[in-house]
Amino acid sequence: MRIVQISDLNIAAKGDDTPRSVTMLDNLVSAIASINQLAPSADLVLITGNITGDGSIEASMHAREILDGLKCPYKLVPGPNDDRQNLFGTFADKAVANEVGGVLSYVVQGFPIRCIGLDSLGHHGVGGRVCPKRLNWLNEHLASDVTIPTVIFTHHIPVSVGLPTDVEPFDNGDQLGAVIAQYSNVKRLLCGQINVAVHVGWHGTIVTSAPSMGMASGLADEGGIQAAYHLHDLTDQGELVTRSVPVG
Repeated sequence: MRIVQISDLNIAAKGDDTPRSVTMLDNLVSAIASINQLAPSADLVLITGNITGDGSIEASMHAREILDGLKCPYKLVPGPNDDRQNLFGTFADKAVANEVGGVLSYVVQGFPIRCIGLDSLGHHGVGGRVCPKRLNWLNEHLASDVTIPTVIFTHHIPVSVGLPTDVEPFDNGDQLGAVIAQYSNVKRLLCGQINVAVHVGWHGTIVTSAPSMGMASGLADEGGIQAAYHLHDLTDQGELVTRSVPVG
């Protein structure tokens, strides 16, 4: 199985011609063209939050118009720039579901890898938090099959990696980690937020953050910002091999 991960798209409403909006849109269009040309082709695209730049319904509709250009299924979870209700209203028939009540968390099945979308939006600010209800829901789904390779995709990185974009703490990352640590079949936790590719061992799995479609990470040696996406390939041994693919 081949999974593509893109993150932090920050798409604006159609017609927004500010330089950042134009850059983000151009990069996403280029990324989709690249993804559609992959060989072997992608089976699924996971989008780890900040689909829109301002959460507006207009931005959500514009993002859907662009993302529908993908030739494979795609699924998404929200980031702090998004509005849950607007995302659900725009993407519910295709890319999100609401299985917990009020949040966008759901399970993607029918593939060799079970993918669990986990809404990590807290009540205030931009930091991550997974409430007890979501933690219980996650635990129940993980316990339902402890053999299938599983990927959890969310927006916020649950562990501090010391980057400038990592200033907002994940309120209960250790509680999330304690749930995940019970299941050795959780191969990866995929996230966004920090706008740079990072891989770190955590509670028996690996946390992988994806680059953005052109947002800065704040690193001193960043130079020109290179949009990129992650390619995750499942090996015959049931492991995920990840590499970054530059865009443009």
